[in-house]
Parts: sequence; C-alpha cells; structure tokens
Amino acid sequence: MNISNLQDVKKRFIQLHPVNAASGGQYSFRNGLPLIKFDISASMMPLFLDGSELRISGRLTAKTAANAALTPGNNNFIDGFAGINNLIDIVTISSKRLNTVIERVSQYHRLAPSLTSSLNDLNDYENSLCHGNLNHTTIPLTRAGLNTYSDIDPQGGRNIGNRDPVQQRGQDFSAQLYTGVLQSGQMIDLSTSSGVGGLVIEILLRSDVGVVFGSDAATNQATYNLQDLVLTVPVYEMGGASAAARQQQVNEFSFNSWQSMFQTINSSTSVIAFTPGLSRVTSVLTNYITASDLGNQAFNACRLGPIGELQAVRWSQNGALFPMQFRLETIEQRNNDSAKTNTANPWSSHIYSNRAEPFRNALEGISTKRNSHNHSCISSWDGWSAGVVDRPQNAGRDGVTPGTAEGLAVLYDAYGAGVNFQNTVWSVEVNCSSTSQLEIDATAAPPVRDANNLDGTAATAQAIVIYFLSKNTLMMSSNGIDVVR
Repeated sequence: MNISNLQDVKKRFIQLHPVNAASGGQYSFRNGLPLIKFDISASMMPLFLDGSELRISGRLTAKTAANAALTPGNNNFIDGFAGINNLIDIVTISSKRLNTVIERVSQYHRLAPSLTSSLNDLNDYENSLCHGNLNHTTIPLTRAGLNTYSDIDPQGGRNIGNRDPVQQRGQDFSAQLYTGVLQSGQMIDLSTSSGVGGLVIEILLRSDVGVVFGSDAATNQATYNLQDLVLTVPVYEMGGASAAARQQQVNEFSFNSWQSMFQTINSSTSVIAFTPGLSRVTSVLTNYITASDLGNQAFNACRLGPIGELQAVRWSQNGALFPMQFRLETIEQRNNDSAKTNTANPWSSHIYSNRAEPFRNALEGISTKRNSHNHSCISSWDGWSAGVVDRPQNAGRDGVTPGTAEGLAVLYDAYGAGVNFQNTVWSVEVNCSSTSQLEIDATAAPPVRDANNLDGTAATAQAIVIYFLSKNTLMMSSNGIDVVR
C-alpha cells in the first residue's frame, strides 16, 4: 500500500470467532464440525490486512473413540514438520465483494511441512514454531506425542512426572496460515470501494485416520478436537488524505496462489506430464510419500520422503529441458556402486547421501529466491534433525524413526512475470535406482540392508503431490474488480 502520511494510519487487532460455531464449540472430523468458517467484514474506508501476521488460535486435544484419555506411553503422534497444519485438508479464501474464490489450497497438510522445513532453521523450530504451530524437529518425535506433551494440571501445577490422564488439557496453539495470498508480502485492502470487500476464510479438517498416527493410534481409534478457536486479524486503518486518494484511483493487488495436483509413480524411471492451464507460474514444488501409507493410521500421512535412491531429475516444458538445460544429478548412485567396502557388513555402506543440486534447486523453488538469498533451512548434510543421513524411502513413517524434510522443486521466475503453462506441457522426469541396497535398517539385530528402490510394485509406489505457485493480480476501484491470472 502507498501511504503518503503515516499519521493517517493506525494499527489494531480484530479477534473473530467462527461464524458457524456449534454447541460446545468443538471442531473435528468425528466429534464436531469438520468445517471452520471465519467472516472478515468489509469497511467503508481503506482497511489493510497483514496476512503474514494473521493467526488462528485455539486448543488441540486428542482422545480415544470412547472419549477417554490416550494412555501415556502409547505411540500417538502428529507430524512435527506440519504441526497443527496436519489437521487441515483445504484452505479456501474468498472475496466477499467479488463473490468468488481468490485461492483454494488443497492437500494443505503436505504443503505446510515442505514450506516450514525449507524456510526456517533449527532455532525457529525450537522457539516460535514450537510454541505457535506445535512444530518440532524429527528428533525425538516422541517429545510431541499427544499423550504427554504440554499437559496442564487444572489444580495449578504443571505435571512433569506422573501425569494423570484424566487431567490432560491438550496443547494451545497460535498458527499462521501458509497460503499464497496471505504470505505474498502485500497487504489486502478489505474496503468496499477500493478493495476486496471483506474476506471469508474456510478451513476443512482432515479425517482422524490421516491426522493422529502411530503404532497405537488405530487400536486407540485416536481422534482429535479443536476448541476455543479465535482468528486474530491485524489491520491498518487508513484515513485522511491518503484514504481519499486511494478511493479515487485504480489499485493493484498482486499475490501468489498455490494449486495442487496428485499423481503416483512406481518405476525407477518415471515421467509426469500434463498441461497445468496456468499462465504465470513462478515455481513448482513436489513432495513424495509411499502410496500405501495413505489412509493407514499406523503411518504418517504428512511424511516428506526421499523417493528412494534418487539419481537424476529432469524438468521440462513441451519436452525440452527447462528452465535448466541439464539434468540435476546426485552422487547416490555412485555411492551405491562403490561405497561398500565390505559387502558382508551392512554398516560398511553407512554414508551420507547428499543431493546437493536437487536440494539447492528445491530451496530456490520454495523460497522463490536465488540460492545466495536463502539463509534458513532445517536440513543439514550431516544432521538427524532433518538431514540426509541413511534415509531409506520409508524412514520416518511410524513417528519414532527419524524422517526427512526432502522434496523436489524448481524456480522458474524470481522476478514476478512467471512462465506460461496455459497451453504448454509441464513435465518432470525422476530417475531412481532399481537395485539399491545402500541404506541400512538399524532396528534389526544385527543391522541389515533395507531395500530403497522403486521396483514397479504397489509396495514401493510413490504418491506425489505437485504444487504450482502462480501469480495473480486484482485491479480494484470503486467501479469493480478485474482479475488477471
């Protein structure tokens, strides 16, 4: 927003409750409403929403299907990289004036962990994200088990030792929403004359089977509840000469939006290709998970996986290499062929598999910045928090074994114009090892090699969610709104 006089602007915070609140204020897939709806009213004068500071607050509790407390010591988890975002399936943001959807993010629960793990470092996870989003690193996942973490004794003391399950209160949160329009870096004018005329934010929750996971979750029929929900909306009020000038002109609001597609692959060389129908694509993000884990409460549906032993990635437009005129290769295949100093000893292939080039491009695609401008990331080449040390494709799926923050992404345009895929074919080719024996299963006695390949069977098939980040522009004036996508 362009403000000529700072004295014309005042900041305040608006707190809103869901407009569809039911008796008891419970929101869940099983025991309450699965849809949360907030209505942000329009204003007569220019009123600007700072989406990066918008927060949804409340309390998360988890119980059994019989409404009993989860037993301390049982394995019941939510994903650490996703945190409270694990509960969300779809986020929809609509303009009340335009009476249409500005952005709808599907598969939100898998987008959020890719974003938070690539844009934040270990200190962020252990401080602001831990307290706000209920995020945590992958070591140890049991620290954030739903049974025992952040339990409050209603008698006034914090139970550190033997916790009474009946007194478990749950976990408070105050989380961001990682949608393109809210995180675009520009404020949203909520006014009726020069803006979007207010917003409606709808959050569709996920099923219990996809949220609470672990070796005991299915037996417990673990379920979750959200309550005491409040949306805190930071706004800047504009008045005086600045407001009058804005109401008399055409105002441009440029923002990002995420759109997703779902695919599966099951062979060592796989190509995904289709026409996205988008004209201003900034970047593409893909993340992977073993397909058979979806819908299985024993495993983490938000897990970010290394898609086996990756050899090369090829990004293309209409079949031609683009935006890079070369494949992105890794050192994993070379390690697989030459690093086994003692083939009889699985530990002899205990090495670091660093995907330097694909990882660098993934950070650029997610942050939409060149690599030299990326300074915060949870991954490290030799770390267990979210690194690349001995990661078979199924690591981290049970909530106890460490997982990864891995995915593949590419940046098309760092300057705002975007690339036109409206009538052209977007594609990515992924080459993996079909005979990998690089990784080891340290849980076995003695440790044994763990197959880490895509062999064409359903057991190793990978589900892929593809997210396109594209530019959009709203031209707003007292005469109406024009959308440029």
